[in-house]
Amino acid sequence: MTESTPAVRHEVAFLLRRFAATTVFERRTAVRGIATAARRSPSGSAEQEAIAHALVCAAQDADVRVRLGAVRGLARLTPQPAAATVAPLILDDDYTVREAAVRTLVELDSSHAVPMLVAASRDARVPVRCAALIGLRKIREVDTSVLEALVAGLSDPDPSVQGAAMASLRTLARRSAHLAATITELGRQGLTADSSYRREISLELLRRLAVPGHRERCRSALRDPAPNVRRRAERSR
Repeated sequence: MTESTPAVRHEVAFLLRRFAATTVFERRTAVRGIATAARRSPSGSAEQEAIAHALVCAAQDADVRVRLGAVRGLARLTPQPAAATVAPLILDDDYTVREAAVRTLVELDSSHAVPMLVAASRDARVPVRCAALIGLRKIREVDTSVLEALVAGLSDPDPSVQGAAMASLRTLARRSAHLAATITELGRQGLTADSSYRREISLELLRRLAVPGHRERCRSALRDPAPNVRRRAERSR
């Protein structure tokens, strides 16, 4: 830094002082500005260190909106230290923070995020489960736990969760012939699963994977005891 260039820009210093205020409104406003400043802050600079410290503190704030702003700001910092702060927020009391934490963790450090994403795929709230299942498609090394979480998503009673799981399986199937064969077999197994939700969405999954025999599968599904499976077969054949 030259003498004419402060270690921390004046506008950032102002936001940092504002964040130290006692009122929730001031902290909410400040953390939004700090999150924006994080994107323009030079890597490794004293300013970035000050921003990171403020965001780490904000991630532990009692106010939900402050924590949410912290998660979004941490996504713009150096991956490893930021990921360590974001990871615990997947267990936050507020589901909006949990959802944001899932999305941010995938962007920051997807290679180490699998156990947390798998756990989040069983969250009580639909947006968190969807975010986790969508995030699993970005994992480089697909192991059994990833596939099991996605298959479990096919059995979810919420259509948006089923759709997220199916979309991720389709994405993974395009990676390699081996994964395509594995996912096709999972789809075939799903046709006789105990869960009617999984039987229904497996019918659609196999169609979208362009697996031969769709009309025959639909004709068979028309005899399924579950109305949702029969409706899917009727619409799809």
